[in-house]
Amino acid sequence: MQASSSSSPFRLGLLPFSLLIGVTGCPRGEVSEIESGPTPEELVGFYSPKSIKILEFTKPQSFDDDLIPDGLKVWLRPRDGDGDELKAFGTFIFELYAYRPASQNRKGQLIQQWKQPVLEHESQRQFWNRITRAYEFHLSWEGEPIPPQKKYILAVSFQSGPGSERLFDAYEFEFRINRDEILEAMSEPS
Repeated sequence: MQASSSSSPFRLGLLPFSLLIGVTGCPRGEVSEIESGPTPEELVGFYSPKSIKILEFTKPQSFDDDLIPDGLKVWLRPRDGDGDELKAFGTFIFELYAYRPASQNRKGQLIQQWKQPVLEHESQRQFWNRITRAYEFHLSWEGEPIPPQKKYILAVSFQSGPGSERLFDAYEFEFRINRDEILEAMSEPS
């Protein structure tokens, strides 16, 4: 003999629970007021970058099909106050310096400077890499390429807007290329 669906213990057990939800819940379409919580200014502070970090796979890179570097491929990760990665709206300024050994200030002569605003959703899509959760910038050489087999310092600053705190990071790297590999690639027929 089969019990009718209306007298099922499962349905009877849900009836008091659903009545309780209907009585205690908010009327449909209304939003209950939150008595306390962060202010809009605090929310902006929570979800704004507190630091930036140039990642270690930043290096000179070829942006076309040959082996000769055309510029710097920079990987940069903004972090909030808890150290979590997040996107950042603002302007990044990149400065490439010659490395000065045996000095307290290792930044030598300024070689090149780039400015990259990231102020719109389109630029977020262009530079943000979802897999690495970092920005990927291709900074092309202006004029002469930098000499290989030397050390350099890349300094980056970020500012989200006028009057906001400016964030900084610097990264030392050695630009090494295998001359034989490049000469071989240049001598190959196209």
